[in-house]
Amino acid sequence: MPRALRSMYRPPGPDGTARVQDLARCLDCSSDLLGREACPGCGRPYHESGGIVSAIGPLTGRNRVAGAFYDGPGWARFRPWERLFLRVQGGETRARRQILRHLTAPPFARVLEVGIGDGANLPLIARDWTAYGVDIARIPLGDCLGREPSMAGRLAHAEAEALPFADGAFDACWTLGGFNYFRDHEAALREMRRVTRPGGTLIVADEVPHLHRFGIGHLIGLKAFDVFWLRALGLDRDFVAMVLAGDLDVDSVIRGAWPGATRHPIWGGLGYCFVHSDPETPIPPPPPRSSLA
Repeated sequence: MPRALRSMYRPPGPDGTARVQDLARCLDCSSDLLGREACPGCGRPYHESGGIVSAIGPLTGRNRVAGAFYDGPGWARFRPWERLFLRVQGGETRARRQILRHLTAPPFARVLEVGIGDGANLPLIARDWTAYGVDIARIPLGDCLGREPSMAGRLAHAEAEALPFADGAFDACWTLGGFNYFRDHEAALREMRRVTRPGGTLIVADEVPHLHRFGIGHLIGLKAFDVFWLRALGLDRDFVAMVLAGDLDVDSVIRGAWPGATRHPIWGGLGYCFVHSDPETPIPPPPPRSSLA
């Protein structure tokens, strides 16, 4: 190996576990990184700092709003309300297991969580699986390392719409919470499918879209009241505007990208969980590049 490339090579972890760079594919030219911190094809850097690999550019659209929220003070203010919601569903563990019970993979599988946050789901998956995670917010990734130090080298600061991994790198892939506000839902679903081996389990779960419409402000036609109570929960102005402007048809989007996916109601009907694992169901090709936003 040339000296310049050898200096950028990251060896596997102390237990031989593959690091992100060992599984990574360049977002610009699609070259395999082969353990390097810079793409051998185009030179794009993929530096690892504090156990987290940077594979992201400037955020736009909903990802910009969501990333700023989760990296800002609003998330800490909102988190108790999320925990209260999960407690009403029978407790946080039970609420999460309603989704994760559908997650199947062989022994010693390699699995990916998109939107891993602080790693709250990691204690609930099989102990012999090797988990990896990506998130658009850097602070929660740091919290994940605080919870599970062994995740060092297996976390990436990246978008769901541009996963920095090779095709079929994982035996299963899931996202739990946050999907409603992804920048490009179709692109994220296709990326999750791309990095998962044929027949591997794919899961998307979140609260039902437009849940705020059950609020009194929407029912009486007073939008300002909805803005008031959403802000009171800790959401910042941009996030509230994003929530109120949401128009996601989740059934159409997911069934279009994952034909044959099965929908399971969760959280007393206040959430959805789509599961796809049929290797015989063809995945439609992406739309022409010119039609993508």
